[in-house]
Amino acid sequence: MKYLRVATLSLAGMGMLLFASIGTAQANGNGAGIIGSPHDFAADTWQTVRPGEICRVCHVPHDHGRSGQTYTVGLLWNRQLSTASYTMYNAAWSSSLDNAQSPQPDGIAKLCLGCHDGTIALDEFDKNAAVNGARGGVASLGDTIVDVNAGFQVSPFLDGANVDLRGTHPLSIAYNGGDTGLNPDTDPMGTSGDIASVLDNGKVQCSTCHDVHDGTGEAVAGTHLLRVANNTGTGSGLCLTCHDK
Repeated sequence: MKYLRVATLSLAGMGMLLFASIGTAQANGNGAGIIGSPHDFAADTWQTVRPGEICRVCHVPHDHGRSGQTYTVGLLWNRQLSTASYTMYNAAWSSSLDNAQSPQPDGIAKLCLGCHDGTIALDEFDKNAAVNGARGGVASLGDTIVDVNAGFQVSPFLDGANVDLRGTHPLSIAYNGGDTGLNPDTDPMGTSGDIASVLDNGKVQCSTCHDVHDGTGEAVAGTHLLRVANNTGTGSGLCLTCHDK
């Protein structure tokens, strides 16, 4: 089930008790693979689908006994997708990232927001209870009562009924390398390849800047799974990889 923000605020006093009983992921990665990374939930107490497993939280190897078809979005996806509507970044505000933008998040960003928009609990899988375990709804990134770490939530704000993404880097937006203010998409993105290789169908998505698996040669150790560090070497290195400033 989903926890509504208005409901959890009244239960804030329970926060410390519940927080102590629920495992938390670290903020920064090691740049050494999924094991021990911020997305390694194997030891978390809410992980009842396959305790001790890492990959099952997001992916399912076979689609038997499933109650839905979230795998149709790709990557053998095993999680509920957010049904939230979003107020997107206004591309007209930018002189560089002002290209075609999807009206709502799509591609890989849609998958990431299934956890990071704060509307779906971490243990809310698209699963058949008899096969994969009971449905849950315990640890939502945005919940006050089990504040895993509100810093992982992309946006805590609402624009009416919409999750407000206007304060978040544009996503689901085309990257036209070489346009005014943007570096060519043939420029390197750290050690992940070139900029073009980390786009999703030519669009900037969450995975353009972050490597979800904290992979060796992909994510920089000590960062929020960033492909290029901002605070070491060249200042604002990640920003300046794409933005010609």
